[in-house]
Amino acid sequence: MTADHHGADCVFCGIATGTEPARIVAGTADTLTFLPRNPVHPGHVLVVPRRHVRDIWELDEKTATAVGAEVLKAAHAVRAAHRPEGLNIIQSSGAVATQSVPHLHVHVVPRYEGDRMPQLWPDPTETDPELLDDSARRLRETLES
Repeated sequence: MTADHHGADCVFCGIATGTEPARIVAGTADTLTFLPRNPVHPGHVLVVPRRHVRDIWELDEKTATAVGAEVLKAAHAVRAAHRPEGLNIIQSSGAVATQSVPHLHVHVVPRYEGDRMPQLWPDPTETDPELLDDSARRLRETLES
């Protein structure tokens, strides 16, 4: 399937076309912002492109700009409406990264001390400096090409 078409069995495409129910809080020509079916807290929203984009690697710059602008608006709205102590912006691509719906989506999650969200980052470990130098070199070469 190309990214220009709605996925026939994609729940987020169904929300975009109005065939699936959702608590929509905002929409633009390119994006939708709505509550997930099982939010972590009140104020937890998803921002998605209206057209089917499977993951971050299928995302083009125009759509990324539109999604990013709506994530920023949602973050400000969550802060104003729910007064969280913190906020997570989470985008997961691929099953190993916990992407459960194969349509790009960004979670805007209000956070509170002692909430039920797990720790996001593992405890720090020592990493071989040569591996880090190699990674930085490879990334620089890729970005420059």
